[in-house]
Amino acid sequence: MLCLAIVATLLTSGCTFPGTTGNSDLPETRVLFIGNSFTFYNLGIDQVVHGLAPRTTVELAAQGGFTLQDHLANADTMGKVRQGTWTFVVIQEQSQYPVIAFNLYTSALRKLVAEVRVAGAIPLLLMTWARPDDPRISTKSISGAVRAAGTAVKAAVVPAGMAFASSLESHPGIVLTQPDGHPTPEGTYLAGCSH
Repeated sequence: MLCLAIVATLLTSGCTFPGTTGNSDLPETRVLFIGNSFTFYNLGIDQVVHGLAPRTTVELAAQGGFTLQDHLANADTMGKVRQGTWTFVVIQEQSQYPVIAFNLYTSALRKLVAEVRVAGAIPLLLMTWARPDDPRISTKSISGAVRAAGTAVKAAVVPAGMAFASSLESHPGIVLTQPDGHPTPEGTYLAGCSH
C-alpha cells in the first residue's frame, strides 16, 4: 500500500523514485486534477503522476481553500471539465468538508461528477488524510466520509489517506504532513502514487 498509483490501470508497474524515469510504456492518458492547496503543494500531485507516467498529460484546476462548490461556480474549472478531452478527472474536496459538511460535499460532488461524465471522463475521488490540527479529521472519519460519497455517486476513491496512515504506522519517521495538514514533499509523492 505504500507504493500506490493514481489509477491502477495507469500505473500498473508501480511507483518510481524521484529522479528516475517513469514508465513510458504506459498508454497516453489525460488527467485533470480538481482541488486546492492539498493538490498543488510541492509542485502538485499532477506533476508526480506525470513523472511516473510521462505519456500522461496532466492539468490542474486548484486554488487555495477551494471547495467543490467554489469549483462549480468557477468558469476556469468548469471550462476545463467541459473540454471533453479527459480520460480521468480526479476530484479533491477541501480537506475538512467531507467530515464536517458531508451534505454540502455530496451535493456539490453529485453536480461535478455529472459534469465530468457528460464530458466523457471517469471521475475519481481523492481521499485526503488525517489532519494534525483538527482531531475531527482522522483517517477513520475522512475515509468513511469519502467512501460513502464515492458509493453515493458511483465513483472510485483514490485512498491517499489510507496510504498516509499505513506509511505512518510502518515508517513513523517519514513526515508526510505539515502541522496544518498540508503535505510535505514526501506526502505529495505518496498521494501521487495512490490508487
